[in-house]
Amino acid sequence: MRHFLQKLRVWFPPPFILVLFLVADALTASPRFTFGAVNIVISALLASVSLWMILHTAWQMRMKRTTLNPLHANKSTTLVTGGCYAWSRNPIYLGMSGLQLAFALFVGSPAGVVAVPLFMLAVARLHIDFEEEQLRKHFVLEWERYERQVRRWL
Repeated sequence: MRHFLQKLRVWFPPPFILVLFLVADALTASPRFTFGAVNIVISALLASVSLWMILHTAWQMRMKRTTLNPLHANKSTTLVTGGCYAWSRNPIYLGMSGLQLAFALFVGSPAGVVAVPLFMLAVARLHIDFEEEQLRKHFVLEWERYERQVRRWL
């Protein structure tokens, strides 16, 4: 089973999973579930915050000169714990979840709104579990302390 999940991780990197969910949101969109300016404003705000979180986190990792590739968590050189990482162990995935929710709201996809936890579960099982296992092995005590202090999502 573990070998199968490893293959799935390579075939379905997080951005690809997000695109699959966005396509599903678009395919299940219904104009009856859009509320004009309200949808646009809420979606834009949520998408802006989510995109900022993703970009800020990527910038933090680049400044610390550590890997951003979820398939190579074992190559991490630094455990980043500041900024967005001070309140979420997975701010990029949280931001992706926010983008998926924002898009589902924007296009009027109730199925997409309901599917946000499914997106989070898919990312957690395919990527976060493996990444955290690698970080636990690499940073041992520092990781244990960080894991106790900061929740996985929020």
